[in-house]
Amino acid sequence: MLTPADIAEYGERHVESWLTSQGYRCHCSKPHHGVSDIEARGDDANLFVHVVTVRGDHLFPELTTGDRGRVVTRAMALDCDAWLAQVRIDGEGQLAADIAWSQLNH
Repeated sequence: MLTPADIAEYGERHVESWLTSQGYRCHCSKPHHGVSDIEARGDDANLFVHVVTVRGDHLFPELTTGDRGRVVTRAMALDCDAWLAQVRIDGEGQLAADIAWSQLNH
């Protein structure tokens, strides 16, 4: 059975893999409770991605105003656009659906 730390790590890996395939260089934070952040630097854009991962058909937790503010503030400090990546995995850590992307500072 996957622990919350396992779930967060798998989600982060999937987002990092996608970003890397798009040409970004990534730096990841330590995941906790199904959530992690990735700083992604590219030739045309810099992203700060808040990654939320759930297993199976669990609902994604709502992004609180405080969390959204923290992500946007951190992104601005890093000269990045703030994004949310929602990742759904199966019991083995594989993607169970496409990653859902939402820009947070538009």
